[in-house]
Amino acid sequence: MSENIDILKFLSNQSEHRPGLVIGFSAETENVLENSLKKLDKKKCDWIIANDVSDKSIGFNSDNNEITIIYKNKMTEKVSKTSKSEIASEVVTRIIKSLGD
Repeated sequence: MSENIDILKFLSNQSEHRPGLVIGFSAETENVLENSLKKLDKKKCDWIIANDVSDKSIGFNSDNNEITIIYKNKMTEKVSKTSKSEIASEVVTRIIKSLGD
């Protein structure tokens, strides 16, 4: 059996056809920021959206979530607990702004 290709890492390493913005997601149960920063570096993406899945009040089986966006320059931006649709809207707003810059 062969190992599956790491799609995020593959996309990030494209020189000619790399998307303008590569975003990964990091669902973590401990050391959320530390582990997500490692993924950001390893996968060479532009952003990682970190999510603490150990918190039972958000994420899986909940209508709410809370995320931290980690940018490639290591700056972080927390989106506090709110509905998943509002989280999605906040992320899309940042994507549009980033691609417009």
